[in-house]
Amino acid sequence: MNAIDQQSPKGMLSPRRVQEKADILETNLFKSIAKQTDPSEMRVKINRANHPNAVINKAILQLLPRFNITPREHVLGLKDLLQKQIPPDKQEKFEKSIHNSDETVYNDLPIVTRSFEAVASKKTVEIIVRGIPAIKSIDSMIAKSFFDHELSPGELSKDGIIDFKEINKYPVVNAEENLFYITHEKQGKQGISFDGEVIPVEEAKPFIINVGPGVKEIDDPDETGKSKGFFLQSQKIGVVILNRNEQGDITGIDITDEIEVKKLDYSTGNIGTQYTCPVSMKIGVICNRFKLRVNGKVETSIVDGGEIITNNDAVIMKTQSGSTVMALKDISIDSVTHSKIISERGTITIHTELIDSQVSSPKVVFEKSRGLTTNNKIETENLLLTGLYFSGENIIHFGHNLFTEKQDLIKSRENLQADKLKLANTEKVLMEKLQLELKRMTKLTIADHELVKHIKPIIIATKTMNYETIFKEMDLIQKKNNTKVVIDVRKLFETLEKIPQSIKACKYRESTLKENMDEVNQRMSAMKLSIEGFLRRAATIKIFCGIPDDKKVIEPNLMVESDDAANKFIKITGTYSPHKGFEFIQ
Repeated sequence: MNAIDQQSPKGMLSPRRVQEKADILETNLFKSIAKQTDPSEMRVKINRANHPNAVINKAILQLLPRFNITPREHVLGLKDLLQKQIPPDKQEKFEKSIHNSDETVYNDLPIVTRSFEAVASKKTVEIIVRGIPAIKSIDSMIAKSFFDHELSPGELSKDGIIDFKEINKYPVVNAEENLFYITHEKQGKQGISFDGEVIPVEEAKPFIINVGPGVKEIDDPDETGKSKGFFLQSQKIGVVILNRNEQGDITGIDITDEIEVKKLDYSTGNIGTQYTCPVSMKIGVICNRFKLRVNGKVETSIVDGGEIITNNDAVIMKTQSGSTVMALKDISIDSVTHSKIISERGTITIHTELIDSQVSSPKVVFEKSRGLTTNNKIETENLLLTGLYFSGENIIHFGHNLFTEKQDLIKSRENLQADKLKLANTEKVLMEKLQLELKRMTKLTIADHELVKHIKPIIIATKTMNYETIFKEMDLIQKKNNTKVVIDVRKLFETLEKIPQSIKACKYRESTLKENMDEVNQRMSAMKLSIEGFLRRAATIKIFCGIPDDKKVIEPNLMVESDDAANKFIKITGTYSPHKGFEFIQ
């Protein structure tokens, strides 16, 4: 909105001068209007001190037809308005609807009128012509994201390979977790410009996103039941996989809880060594020296000298020389050769053969007719070997890990008791020191009698160790007398305040240790060993129980050797009880 200023003429103007000045004013008004950005409204302000009424009327009369407005009736109203005597602090207004014979029909509704408005004061007159503002269309869009999709590397390639260097950037979600909130499109309405033309609006565009089977749509209705939009929600635990077009816009979304890779080698690199891969993996071959670490289940055909670490289960066809498999839960392997297999809490099940390997798990099962085990070391608390042929030296540590765990718990309990005793002694020493320091602080009242009203409540509060009162009064004392004596007393209170919490933490740890000890004792009482099969020539089975003693030469608790027979049948069962210890029946 611009004010148009011209030099004020002196005296009455001739018709020719009125015309000349009206032409200049009209041109300036038109330029001002051309700069305005709102097509639905024209607004100009004229300085009345610089433009006589006749010039204003003439300029408006010439200007209005340029904007499809019949000027005569509007200018007459404007003329009457300008002739009024208007007080300095007042305004007068003239309003009129604009009716043209060729007025625009708006969205099949009756003819829409524009409006003409003139607002005059003693110094200015403002001309306003209004149409109807357009209502812009609102495209459907992702209004809210519940995860950081901007950093997500995107989709899997056709062969299932992703950039595992950026595995931490793939968002991990739980089942029934919101992913996106998407609003519906809203079609806008075209408007009418101040010169009577249609103001078009673009068609509202829907947001098209391909939703995979791992994602579902949840409608979000308003109070009337009409849908405002919808949530995209995960249906399972997994990684969010996004599809994007060339412009980087999201075009598809799915949840995968499993990634399949043909071969773990230099083309793929290690998986999850920097950030644990959050999903399950299916891999054809894990090559020598390549590592896989995942939270989900692992299924692979061959581990050829590679390494697997999973917080879930592992199902493997074959491990070859130099391989390592460590799982939090169960491990199932068909064939094991020169490998290390460890399950922290689950069961290791071997189906065909176990050769020159180390196996450790709470439970080990080898249940296969005509299976083979050769030169192995097994650590377990529950062992079932049935229908096997034994070759070479096979060493079994029965309950070793469990007894070691119990020994560690006993040591932790002893250390905890020592910590509790130390805290109690410290508290006693500090309380004695506190009494002395409080007496020293009391002497400060000789110089400042006002301190009495703060020290006395502290001494009373010390009987119950009411720290809220103690520190409140200490703050007031420190404002008046922040000497070393006062600081030392405060430090003693702060240290004493922490001791009960430390003692409480010890008691909690003591309770936890007791629960762990009870669990270990139950597991020890449930220990079982069952071996049935055939010893080949020169084959031995050595069973070591519990924790070996300090003898220089450690002898097995039970040893079974083959004789000259080609296949010597053996059957051994073993148990443990706190009263009788280890017992074997051969």
